Amino acid sequence: MITLRFPLYEVLKLAEHAVTAPEHAPSYNPDLAAQPPRPRLMWVKDDGTYMMSSGIPGPLHDPANPESNVVVYADGYGPGSRQDLGHIEEIGRDDFIEDFPLDAPFSTDKTFLEALRETAALGYQWLTLDLPNSDQCVIGMAPNR
Repeated sequence: MITLRFPLYEVLKLAEHAVTAPEHAPSYNPDLAAQPPRPRLMWVKDDGTYMMSSGIPGPLHDPANPESNVVVYADGYGPGSRQDLGHIEEIGRDDFIEDFPLDAPFSTDKTFLEALRETAALGYQWLTLDLPNSDQCVIGMAPNR
């Protein structure tokens, strides 16, 4: 099993962008593609692995460059780590995008967005993805490393 860690406060900024954006990118997930696009975080694996907002227009590092999307990389898996990621069985070799809808139930009484906000307010530092194999992903939050 591998655990990916994303800085929670930075991920929360992407989530807040997604929920306030006027439009959303369509999903590549066949289960969600048939539905109207909705606010979500998108977990991407290509050159590194990162979270990004589904919101359109996306948040940009450089407003003059429409290709400069703000993304939040997993700790230790930034640009240039494609080769390292390709050897991790739990992540798989192919590039992908996995959707995490922000209005999805996260616990018995909270949505994913509410859980992100609450744990960030409590001082938690990480959004975690526990990957026991290439077909499973368990989302959590952690106070520190």
